[in-house]
Amino acid sequence: MVELPGESIFASAQFFSLTLYIIGIFSFPIHVFGGFCILFQTPESMKSVKWSMFNLHLWSSCLDLTVSLLTQPYLLKSTWSGIPYGILYKFGVSLALQSYMVSTLFCLVAVSIITIFENRYFLIFAEHTWWRRARYPFMATNYILALLYYLPTVLAVPEQTYARQIIFREFPEFKLLDTPSNPVYVLVLDNPWVSVRQIAMESTVVLEALVFVLLLKIKMKNVVKEMKMSENTAKLQKAFLKALYIQVSLPLLVILIPSAISVFSGILGISTQSVNNLVYITFSCHGLTSTIVMILIQNPYREFCFGIVRKQKVRTTTVSSVSARTSTTRVTVF
Repeated sequence: MVELPGESIFASAQFFSLTLYIIGIFSFPIHVFGGFCILFQTPESMKSVKWSMFNLHLWSSCLDLTVSLLTQPYLLKSTWSGIPYGILYKFGVSLALQSYMVSTLFCLVAVSIITIFENRYFLIFAEHTWWRRARYPFMATNYILALLYYLPTVLAVPEQTYARQIIFREFPEFKLLDTPSNPVYVLVLDNPWVSVRQIAMESTVVLEALVFVLLLKIKMKNVVKEMKMSENTAKLQKAFLKALYIQVSLPLLVILIPSAISVFSGILGISTQSVNNLVYITFSCHGLTSTIVMILIQNPYREFCFGIVRKQKVRTTTVSSVSARTSTTRVTVF
C-alpha cells in the first residue's frame, strides 16, 4: 500500500484498512449479542415487532461487516473508483459483485427501516382496513427494487484499461496506488444515470419512511382524542415509538453528518482523501451504533444486560469472600 503525496496519515490505505479491521472485529460480537437479545429476550408484549426488528438488525449488521471486513472499499476522492482491501478481494471475489453487495445492503437497510414503521402502523391502525392486502405487494416491490436498483450500474462498468487512463489523466496521484495485483477499479465513467437512479432511490425511501412516521403521529393523536385507545395503552405505544425513532435516527446521523461534510467539501473544492476515508470509516460504524442504541433504549434488552452485569458482580464478590475466608482459615491453622 502506497500513501498519496501531500496527504495526512488519515488518507493512507494502511490506516483505512487497519481501522476498518479493528472496527469489524470489535463490532462482530456486539452484533451477535444484539441478535441474541432480539430472538431470545423479546417479551411477549413486543412479539408483534420482534421479526421486523430482527430484519433491521440483520441487514444493518451485514452492511457493517461487509464494509469493515469483507470489502473495505478505499474510494478515491471525486471519482466513482477505488481499491478493495477486504477479505473478499483476497479470495478473488469480483469487484463488481463486491460493489453490488455494499450498495444493495445499504438499500435493504433503508427498506427494513420502512418495514418496521409499516409494521407498527399496520398493527395499531390498519389491521382491518384495505391496507391489510395492499401491504404485501408494497413491501415486495420495495425489496425487489432494493435488489435490482444497482444492477444497471454493475452491468454498465466501463472497460477498465481505458477508464483508468481517464482517471489517471485527471488525478495522476492515484497512479501510485495502482498495482498489478490490486489495480484501481473504475465503476462509473461519464454515466449521469447512476446519479439519477441514486437520487430517485434515496428520495423514494425517505418519502415512504416520512409518510409512515407522520401517519403514526397523526393517528396516535386522533385515537387519544377520540378515546378509541386507553390512556395507558397510548402511553405504552408512544414510549415504544419514541424508542424506535431514537433507535433509527441516531445511526442515520452517523451516516448523514459525515456524508454531508463530504458533499459540501466537494462543492467548496476542498475535498481530500482524508475526509473521504473518515466518512467511510464513520459509515462502517452505523450498524454498531444501531445495535448499541437498541440495547440501551429498549427496556427488556437493557434489563437483560444489567442483569448479566449484576450477576457478574455478585459472582465476583462471592469468589472474593470465599477466597478471603479460605486465607483466614489457613492463617488460623498455621
